[in-house]
Amino acid sequence: METQGGSRRLTRREFLRLGGGGALALLIGGVTGMRALGASRTGPTLRPLAVEPLANLPAPPPVYIRLAATDGFIQLPGRARPLYMFGFIQVPFDAPISALDIYKGNVQAPAPIIGVDEGADVYLTLTNLGLAMRPDLDDSHTVHWHGFPNQTAVFDGVPEASISVPVGRDFPYFFRPRRAGTFMYHCHFEDVEHVQMGMTGIVFVRPAQNQGIGGIPPGKYAYNDGVPPGDPRSTAYDREFALLLNEIWTKAHDNLEAIQENIWPDYKPDYWVINGRAYPDTVRPNNDPDLPNQPISSLIQVNPGERVLLRFANLGYEQHAMQLTGIRMRVVGEDASFLRGPDGADLSYWTNTVYIGPGEARDVLFVAPPFDPDGPVYTDAVGRYNRYLLKNRNYYAQTNGGLPGLGGMVTEVRVYEGSPLPPQMIPNETYP
Repeated sequence: METQGGSRRLTRREFLRLGGGGALALLIGGVTGMRALGASRTGPTLRPLAVEPLANLPAPPPVYIRLAATDGFIQLPGRARPLYMFGFIQVPFDAPISALDIYKGNVQAPAPIIGVDEGADVYLTLTNLGLAMRPDLDDSHTVHWHGFPNQTAVFDGVPEASISVPVGRDFPYFFRPRRAGTFMYHCHFEDVEHVQMGMTGIVFVRPAQNQGIGGIPPGKYAYNDGVPPGDPRSTAYDREFALLLNEIWTKAHDNLEAIQENIWPDYKPDYWVINGRAYPDTVRPNNDPDLPNQPISSLIQVNPGERVLLRFANLGYEQHAMQLTGIRMRVVGEDASFLRGPDGADLSYWTNTVYIGPGEARDVLFVAPPFDPDGPVYTDAVGRYNRYLLKNRNYYAQTNGGLPGLGGMVTEVRVYEGSPLPPQMIPNETYP
């Protein structure tokens, strides 16, 4: 943390930092997600795999990640000009800082999805490149793994208790995940402003059970559930999609770009986004050339009968109610906590609407229904499909800047005729 000696007056940005931190804490602490009553119980009680057998597995390989903090612009439907953002972008791990100027001003929104294995040594270096549009702002930045149990405060990313990274400097973080599930990460320096400006991302931890243990075959699981894929209590899945929810108050972004003060208690968002995009941009493929700084799609493409894991995380300031029309969802994890009781009771629950408060995460499974040739049928480059909308059920969150037509926090689940999709290689993979 940077310190200075002597008595001096607080600057405007320092004042916002002190006041804004309390505001964000109030929002996150005071708004909680709702959950359906009546836990699902199927068969005899069963506890998750114990910690001891996991320790006998070979250690996963270490992970090396480097993120650069900078600024840039994104596109929003119905808006005439690009929107100014802060954010993170992945850069070469071993490159000197002087070689990273080409990334300055090329923000990615949201930040890269980070997926790591339980028990892996994760080395994450944060480099602060500074701001191309506002070089007068010498803001420091941090990386805070939200909700992640951290034994060492210096790596927690909260600047009052750890390290903030000034412009032109690096800081190496170290994490060793011991709990599977979906988390999120964000800058915790001037957090009200920096989170709204886009310094947010999803990080998830894959369970050790994926390697195969205790008679459970290797595969893809959301948690160490201790049951094989055929068991209805299993968290096995075929495809996974990370969906970061947020809302955008464009006035604040425009004020910051124009060097104008912003009154944060007047917060009034006018766009709602999934993975940094508003509908219909949410269903464009990954790395769409028209969205160069918003590379992560929210389109969910599946074959009939596949089990699908949705990793929801909310780093906005509003509660969101995500509804999947026509398909039931099973919530198996909340805030990276497996929904199984200490006595082994299955506490997962079925719903068609998932409520997610600010700073919360949900792990949700659904089974893709059969293709219905008699229902509404659409066609894309892959083939014929049925469409199911995954959307925020609140009408105001389905608009783009108040313009008519469907927009906002909406995406699609496409269930194809036959099984044309190959096995998924990476989360959120899309097919042309």
